[in-house]
Amino acid sequence: IKLAFFVAIVGVVLTVLGVGTEFWVELAPPKSFYNSNCTYFKFFTTGENAVMFQKTTHKLNVAAAMLALFSLFLMVMGAICITMALSKEILFFLKPASVCFILSTLVLLSLVVFHQSVLAFLASDHTIPLHHELSWSVSCIGCAGAILIVGGVLFLLLALPCSPWQRCFAQNSSSS
Repeated sequence: IKLAFFVAIVGVVLTVLGVGTEFWVELAPPKSFYNSNCTYFKFFTTGENAVMFQKTTHKLNVAAAMLALFSLFLMVMGAICITMALSKEILFFLKPASVCFILSTLVLLSLVVFHQSVLAFLASDHTIPLHHELSWSVSCIGCAGAILIVGGVLFLLLALPCSPWQRCFAQNSSSS
């Protein structure tokens, strides 16, 4: 249980690191344009307009932000369930924890929504062509989603009433 909890905590830390940083998308004009540097913009905007390369960022899709916050909430709930399972030694809490960690991979869906909003932003004005690259914060979220799936499946396997491995070994030893 402790090893699976460590895996899940790594996923939570990567999610918090990815959502909490502002290095999501790198925007840069082609090299032939006025030699300007690239810039980043945040996943969560405060609503005021920021001018980048004579383009205005609009409020990013609220659905992406809400999905990310909801998945963080699910991660916290899963961590509370695992803490209860470890401190009180009640294995019942493994099932809700596994569901929480598996559902918290909604953060991957928020990446898709975010990417679509970036594409819509870039398509809104063609006066200065920009090229974009998703940055390391997005990589943190993608890795976190994969790790959270693994952690949720591990908790689900631990929550089973009888281990599948014990069933297989019991059948092999009884047949011989």
